[in-house]
Amino acid sequence: MDMNVNKKVIDFAAKHRISVLTTLLDNGNPHSASMHYAFSANSLSFVFLTERESRKCKHFTEGKKYPASLVIGFSEEEWVQFQMEGEIYLIKDKKELDEAWKIYAEKFVGMDKWKDSKTDVLLKFVPKWWKYSEFKPEPPKIISSEN
Repeated sequence: MDMNVNKKVIDFAAKHRISVLTTLLDNGNPHSASMHYAFSANSLSFVFLTERESRKCKHFTEGKKYPASLVIGFSEEEWVQFQMEGEIYLIKDKKELDEAWKIYAEKFVGMDKWKDSKTDVLLKFVPKWWKYSEFKPEPPKIISSEN
């Protein structure tokens, strides 16, 4: 994600909690799941807590990055959406894992109880392309990594 991201986009990502994450399964088929996330404004990345054996990540190997997409915003009241494409990976590095748990626990108080779980892991999504759209104003407001 470009470091010159509009404050409106950062605030939107930080405010929300639920997304739709799409990853590729080991057979190459896409798999989408609604996921709670914690957003790091410092690293402009997203952290997810999931079970190690979940369909979305059971084939992840240490250190390998996988293509993924993420969508936030599907409220008919708000009419704002944030679409992203990028890479996702299983966090294994101790320092990075500690920081990710801190970010996740700040967003979801009490969830750090899963930190020592043998069955749960944290995933990190780093956008490479993104598009933020507000459909209520006339004309609609579109902000993109391509602008």
